[in-house]
Amino acid sequence: MTGGGVIERCKFLYFFDTKKLEFIIEHILNDEYSKNLYLSAVINQISNYKGFLIVLFYDRIWHKYKDLALAKSHQKISSTLSELYLFDLSKINIADIRLYYVEPGIFNQFVLQQYKYRDIVFAQNGDYVIDGGACYGETTLYFSHLVGKNGKVFSFEFMEQNIEIFHKNMALNPQCDNITLVKRPLYVDSNTFVSFSGGGSSATIIADKQNKQDITFQTISIDDFVEQNKIPKIDFIKFDIEGAELNALKGGVKSIKKFRPKLAICLYHSCADYVDIPLFLHELLTDYEFYFDHFTLGRYESILFARPKPQNA
Repeated sequence: MTGGGVIERCKFLYFFDTKKLEFIIEHILNDEYSKNLYLSAVINQISNYKGFLIVLFYDRIWHKYKDLALAKSHQKISSTLSELYLFDLSKINIADIRLYYVEPGIFNQFVLQQYKYRDIVFAQNGDYVIDGGACYGETTLYFSHLVGKNGKVFSFEFMEQNIEIFHKNMALNPQCDNITLVKRPLYVDSNTFVSFSGGGSSATIIADKQNKQDITFQTISIDDFVEQNKIPKIDFIKFDIEGAELNALKGGVKSIKKFRPKLAICLYHSCADYVDIPLFLHELLTDYEFYFDHFTLGRYESILFARPKPQNA
């Protein structure tokens, strides 16, 4: 084994418990595709070779990336991380949606549909959706389109820079009138104050229980949100909340057990999440099926999907 190989192996053993990984692959994930992609994504987290991951199922779709040029206008606005261009997705027969965003994000969200696992786990007409980490509203608009007039989308976003663009994107889509914005970060409880580092879609929240920072935001748990607002059901939960996913899941245990929603939970914010989140949900939801997919050629957009086992399974 070369020196580089030894280093990679040591990093792997440092970040991951191989017995837990084996358990997840053998006893939690439900199909061979999920098992293969999960292992590849884990290896990719500690590998120096960006792009090591091969996105097997989506090779037939990548050629559609060039079609995005037909939907892109010259009109643009600035965000904390980059310039956002105006896209009209009706021009490429995706949806009657217009929004400011970036090409890779449009491709992931609306072409690859990264919060859908095949025809197995997805939001559908009439669903009530929790969109944890709404950012500029791109996922909110995606879910709003899918759930229709009979559904609802509860969008959680607390960063003012993101909310400003969120409102601009909502104003471009008055037909999407099934959306409620909640300006608080999701967490395990509703009495923690958090600050954040970074910006845009890459902000990371930092717990500050004593509220010592100049700018802090009070958290809210899913269970408290559901109870306070008398939400009658939750059918789908999506979390991309920059490392707070496990804590937010713990804050929604009562609602998750009661409503049995489908789940799409991002794992890529830390190596620990690749292990801790599947194990936590597997123990909590013993009658669920679990799937895994990855939507970039790099280290980002690894997602764990889950749904209740079909009654005839």
